[in-house]
Amino acid sequence: MDDNKAAPAIDTRRRSFLRAAGGAGALATLATVAGESAAVAPVAVPAVTAAAEPAGYHETEHIRQYYRTAKYW
Repeated sequence: MDDNKAAPAIDTRRRSFLRAAGGAGALATLATVAGESAAVAPVAVPAVTAAAEPAGYHETEHIRQYYRTAKYW
């Protein structure tokens, strides 16, 4: 085997193509998002009432039943 061979030249055109393809994808995504946000009508958010369920953990009947059935003894 001949160890004195020169390394093949690197074709940089392939790398610049990949960079351009990535940039084109980002621009297409940006254009899509910008077009959708301009076309969407504003949505009215309903007011939060005091009767809403409490946030966080709260024990309900089906949870209590699970605790009863999950007991070992």
